[in-house]
Amino acid sequence: MSEIDYTHSKILIVDDNPGDIDVLLELLKHFDVRAVLDGVSALETIEEEPPDLILLDITMPGMDGFEVCQALKANPKTANIPIIFLSIRTDVENIVTGFELGGVDYITKPYLPKETIARIQTHLKLQHAIKELKLLANTDPLTGIANRRSFFLEATETFESAKKEQLPLHLFLIDIDNFKMVNDNYGHAIGDQVMRGFVEEVQKLLHPVKHFARLGGDEFVVILEDVEQTEAWHKLDRLREDINKHHLVKESPVLFTISVGMATLDDTMQDIDALLLKADINLYRSKQTKNAIN
Repeated sequence: MSEIDYTHSKILIVDDNPGDIDVLLELLKHFDVRAVLDGVSALETIEEEPPDLILLDITMPGMDGFEVCQALKANPKTANIPIIFLSIRTDVENIVTGFELGGVDYITKPYLPKETIARIQTHLKLQHAIKELKLLANTDPLTGIANRRSFFLEATETFESAKKEQLPLHLFLIDIDNFKMVNDNYGHAIGDQVMRGFVEEVQKLLHPVKHFARLGGDEFVVILEDVEQTEAWHKLDRLREDINKHHLVKESPVLFTISVGMATLDDTMQDIDALLLKADINLYRSKQTKNAIN
């Protein structure tokens, strides 16, 4: 397994001492590094372009490093960015406070070059591993789109927001017709290509689509927002027609169709499961004839 190149990782230095910044800039000259001189500027910079790692001095005028850390941890957009505290102080109380507030490490000044670089690289590796694990936990490995777990986490929030704001929301359950026959007649490798071809077509024709997931087997779900019911229905019907007409698996005679069940959010629905149930009922109707949308 090849070593991952971390030199493109974005590191933000927050320190009011230009001399200390210069030392770090020299040590980290092979990384993508930015620097700011105060806490307020740090929060503004991080909001605009979140870094992969923050090197945060504790003792700064105005907003100190601990306060900056608390603000970042209170914001869901920045809460998971690893923070390494920088300080001339070596007392246990200060170090423990840094960890209690959410810091991942504590580096004392003056900097020991090899130790500093090693600590930074270690936390970049950990951050990369965490992102990879999160991706694996939320992504369908065959198609690369969201999996069932990820869908319910994100779609529930979308459902509640649409219900509260009384915004249009339409959910579609999609089933690839006779998928078992495709696997039986052409093999599972072709079956996998059918799924990937279907996903690419959805992403192309419904772009941008916020919620698109594989629930399991050959069943998928799509949510369309901020469009009227008729327009949403026509979008999925065009998708159905397009899939029916084209060979989506290259160098293969396979043609396939889809059946679609639609549900639109209304006042009687209390949760995402109610919307899914309505779509599932309509999908069952579509599957009676195949290649249909209800």
